[in-house]
Amino acid sequence: MGYDNLAYVWEDDRYEEELKSKREKILLDRKRNVAKKRVIFLGYVVMVILAAVFMIGKNVSEYESELKIKSLEKELAAVESYTSQKLYELEENIDLNAVEEAATTRLGMQRLSKNQTVYVNVKQDDVCELTANEVEGIKNRVAEAAVDLKQNVIGLFSIN
Repeated sequence: MGYDNLAYVWEDDRYEEELKSKREKILLDRKRNVAKKRVIFLGYVVMVILAAVFMIGKNVSEYESELKIKSLEKELAAVESYTSQKLYELEENIDLNAVEEAATTRLGMQRLSKNQTVYVNVKQDDVCELTANEVEGIKNRVAEAAVDLKQNVIGLFSIN
């Protein structure tokens, strides 16, 4: 067939195939993008789930530790009360007359006689007063305040 002009002959079948392949390529790209987005979303979901599991596990272990501490504190209080009760019973059962008798008969000990007792008169000031003045003096108060200030400053800048 002859044409009167030099215009390009349009072949509909070839054009439709190209359009079809372009559409398929675009659809395939869209499906790939959707699949990538789904994988990324699933990755985020998995990370959130793992973080939640970690946090819950940590909180559960803390809770269990607190319960164990409380039960051990109760057990300690019970043992301490039992110990104090036994000490009281022991003190009640000690008979000082029996102790004195055992000391004199079995061990051969004797009570002091009046001439064996020596009394000493101290003419100096009472030692407790001297110690009290040294401890309660202004010098010690300033030193204690400086130590407290130092501890507070260290506490502010230390990591616990």
